[in-house]
Amino acid sequence: MQPYFYSLSEFFAMGKHGVFVWSCWGITVGAVLLLILYSRKQRQTLLKELSIQQARQAQRAVNKSL
Repeated sequence: MQPYFYSLSEFFAMGKHGVFVWSCWGITVGAVLLLILYSRKQRQTLLKELSIQQARQAQRAVNKSL
């Protein structure tokens, strides 16, 4: 059995398609990381808004009972 790449530089060159292959990998990984960060930020914002809304509703309930 022969290895497809004989050196690390051949692996990164990918038969002269390395620029395309590695840029696609980079764009994909970057997009996934951005999506994860954006989703986490949106979740934090939503939780903060929900806690504010719950506090307002609790305050309204207290004011109605008085």
